Amino acid sequence: MKFFYFIPVFILLGISCHREQKEISFTIHGEFSHSRGEKIILSEMGVKDVTFLDSASVGNDGKINFSHELDQPGFYLLMFPSGRRLTLVINKGENLLITGDLMDSTGEFIVTGSDESQLLQAFFHATMRNKIRIDSIKRVLLMHEGSDDFLRLSMKADSLFLSISGDQKKLEKEFIDKNPLSLASLIVLNYSFGPMPVLTMKDDLPYYQKLTGLLRIYPKNQHVLFHVARVKLFMNNLKNPEQSIP
Repeated sequence: MKFFYFIPVFILLGISCHREQKEISFTIHGEFSHSRGEKIILSEMGVKDVTFLDSASVGNDGKINFSHELDQPGFYLLMFPSGRRLTLVINKGENLLITGDLMDSTGEFIVTGSDESQLLQAFFHATMRNKIRIDSIKRVLLMHEGSDDFLRLSMKADSLFLSISGDQKKLEKEFIDKNPLSLASLIVLNYSFGPMPVLTMKDDLPYYQKLTGLLRIYPKNQHVLFHVARVKLFMNNLKNPEQSIP
């Protein structure tokens, strides 16, 4: 004897909607040591601004959770009361695990569950080494400010700053060369190691042009569209100097 089980249509629709919601959402699960109930803010980075999305306090067990829906991969920030910030590149359906020590302001967060975010953290880790070198030179200059040896030290410091800037530029170019189809490369391309981005369209146009290839993969992504528009405008501006770059 055969038995037939009929599932109501509304249940099937519910299952379908649940699956669809899961596919267009991401979750962030944090596990932090030495927490004191800190309030953490989740924001989304737009092309020109940052939008608040949610906030939550770390539980007594050091854990915290966020979830958010998205229709396109995006750039996100976790902001901590200490001033630390964690930049993330998140795709649909990703479940991120972030761990770290909230009492160690110099420590790094470990990110898993998002390939692009992990790439970005590796870049920031390498960049931090260059920042430490610069901070060390600045401290030496400050210690010798007003001394007879200051002029000689400042000239040497300028040479070291130039060398470190060159190392940073090499780091960013190598990252983009290795990851030309990664959205993380857009953040690296526009990263400011000081008051200005290290790579500029005037001096490093081929790297800007290289990332226009992201349009084939992300034809509706706001960051990609903005980047492509900027490169096109720059190219037009070479022919027509009256135009300006946004």
